[in-house]
Amino acid sequence: MSHAEETVRGAAPNVDTREIDPTTPFDRDTDDRRVIGCYCCSCEATATILAEPGRTREWEHADRHPTHVIDYWREDNSDTNQLI
Repeated sequence: MSHAEETVRGAAPNVDTREIDPTTPFDRDTDDRRVIGCYCCSCEATATILAEPGRTREWEHADRHPTHVIDYWREDNSDTNQLI
């Protein structure tokens, strides 16, 4: 399916989805400890997860509610949280 044929359920027809990154913070920097914020756009549940090195499993809420839309972001930033 080409990008022009992609549709997002519930999105306005003028929403540009070209810059959407399909990876989550669970997929990146798996050799480091990470603090990952989670927000369910469907039911407004939230969580903060300390992901140990090697963890690639996403928030359990996403497994229990597969139709919910989950937003993930990295709360720690290795560039700004380094000890001096």
